[in-house]
Amino acid sequence: MAFDAERARELEEACRELGPEARWESVRGGLEEVRVVYTDLDGTMMGPMGNFLLNIRREYTLRPVRALVEALERGVDVVPVSGRSGRQLRETARVLGMRNYIAELGVEIVYDLGEKVIINGGAFGDACSDLYAAIKETGAPDLLLSRYARRIEYHTPWSDFRDCTPLFRGLVDVEEVNRLLDEEYPGLVLVDNGVLPRTSPTLEVKELRAYHLMPKGVTKEGAAAEDMRLRGFKRSQAIAVGDSSADLPFAREVGAFFLVRNGLYGNPHLLEEISRYDNVIVTEGFLNEGWAEAVELAVLGELRP
Repeated sequence: MAFDAERARELEEACRELGPEARWESVRGGLEEVRVVYTDLDGTMMGPMGNFLLNIRREYTLRPVRALVEALERGVDVVPVSGRSGRQLRETARVLGMRNYIAELGVEIVYDLGEKVIINGGAFGDACSDLYAAIKETGAPDLLLSRYARRIEYHTPWSDFRDCTPLFRGLVDVEEVNRLLDEEYPGLVLVDNGVLPRTSPTLEVKELRAYHLMPKGVTKEGAAAEDMRLRGFKRSQAIAVGDSSADLPFAREVGAFFLVRNGLYGNPHLLEEISRYDNVIVTEGFLNEGWAEAVELAVLGELRP
């Protein structure tokens, strides 16, 4: 995302004021030994093209690998919390040595690679047997596609592999859309899940963002809080790492929330929201190197090269 010089300076200054050097000492005082790390994947734990081994400069790096391995060796549970479907997350978790994850922005809490799955249907109820079909049958997806033609579309091909929530890409005014949903489909909400590093020839927008059509009452941080309750984790034993508006509310549930630097650049409106929290840190690093920085500080106790 391009900024004018004044806006760029403002964001750089904000990164310094909210960075580890300025904030970590005070934030770490509210933490005990960390037992769980809740982490977004795309734009956070992963580098370009969803690659764990590439940094923002598209150079190969082992830094995030070392951070993950050391955390797992210490018995820390690294839990992906993503907009991806449970089917997609299962393979990612398996390959990276993780067993538990939260899918579709909080709808599914999954343990032991699928041995146990808890479904949170929010306004649709937890007994809904096919949440994806129920949302489609309301007509809300068709309304969005027709009302915001050339501004929003399904996020193909990933939208073809959904279990619970329809997935879109484009650029819309989320507040405006949610006012419309309140009037027409009050049990649903559109959630912005951050910038997509791609373009679409069928849309007329200046950037692409990922959007999930969700049941009201379902959130990433709500699912993490439920997981913490079920497994007996205290807030002071948990951290979270993310890059979007959907991630920042984690700060209410965990001892420390790390916003990777690209998250602030991609969502400069978050500056106002960050001011409401005293446990948010903007990392020096971007993408997976920012993620590694968070784990190094909060779990390993020191920054690693």
